[in-house]
Amino acid sequence: MIGSLVATGRRRKLAASSQKALVAAAALFAAWVIYANLFTISDPLILGILFVCGIYTIMFVAIGATPNARDEVPIYDWALCLLSLVCGVFFFMNAGVISDRISLLEPFTAAQLFFGTALLLLTLEATRRTTGMGLTGVVVLFLLYNQFGSMLPPPFGHGIDDFSYLLDILVFTTDGVFGVPIQVVASYVFLFVMFGTFLSKAGGGEFFFNLAALITGRSRGGPAKIAVISSGLYGTMSGSPTSDVVATGSITIPVMKRLGYSPRFAGAVEVAASTGGSAMPPIMGSAAFILAEYTAVPYQEVVLAALLPALLYYLGVFLQVHFRAVRDDLRPSEDEVPTLASTFRVG
Repeated sequence: MIGSLVATGRRRKLAASSQKALVAAAALFAAWVIYANLFTISDPLILGILFVCGIYTIMFVAIGATPNARDEVPIYDWALCLLSLVCGVFFFMNAGVISDRISLLEPFTAAQLFFGTALLLLTLEATRRTTGMGLTGVVVLFLLYNQFGSMLPPPFGHGIDDFSYLLDILVFTTDGVFGVPIQVVASYVFLFVMFGTFLSKAGGGEFFFNLAALITGRSRGGPAKIAVISSGLYGTMSGSPTSDVVATGSITIPVMKRLGYSPRFAGAVEVAASTGGSAMPPIMGSAAFILAEYTAVPYQEVVLAALLPALLYYLGVFLQVHFRAVRDDLRPSEDEVPTLASTFRVG
């Protein structure tokens, strides 16, 4: 029981009809994010709130509460999904009032207090399901300290703060949950990652793999070197180590094992190479966008500054693979190398 509460939730395998409905909802949400960024919503607080509410609406259906959650969506997850949607509708309908409201001075209405509290609790549950109780526990600990820290003796205590003050900062300003990271994800990261997903589904990942195979496939330890280069290339469009492993590792790990690498080393090479994808320009996960937003430095300067360290990282991984191949006398596998004509004809 305790283990289930600490672990992350299970991603459900929905029935075909439910899966199609969820995909349609996600597609509509993605189209709305593009439209909102380009044409309609200029208030970063409202954009961040609506973006998060849309994510929660989909997430509570797609991810169960525990690692052993059933594929059938229970009534309480439908309730959380509906509550997330209603929160989004409320903040959308009252966007003007919330934008003009003077934080920490104007008292909450009953509706603002209810939906603000609901959104905060939904955020805690979404964090628990996706990251576990590690991060969520730290957040809850600080929330409790904020509420009850005045009971502690000096110098550990603080002045009395009521819940409305905490809620005002965390939900109704850009200094809390909907600060720079959420704004960057809602405006830049989501669009870049979606573009990378389209490119991958269109065959970009396979093209990068074949391109890497052309470069290193006939050298010692060729498949492992392919893993390093293809993961780096794939990282330029995904910025996500997890998706990098899924997209390239499913091909490179079996090839490395056939060449003679141990399963442990093959997995280690793929993980090390894919991890660098989060540091490989131009996407680099959300870190580069947040850095540019915080420092007011042009994004292209952040990309240029990150390029050399990323290349050095991949050079280090590449050399480790090469030296291991030389030591173990691992020969290239000619039948795994595509031709130049086929690579560019298909890619």
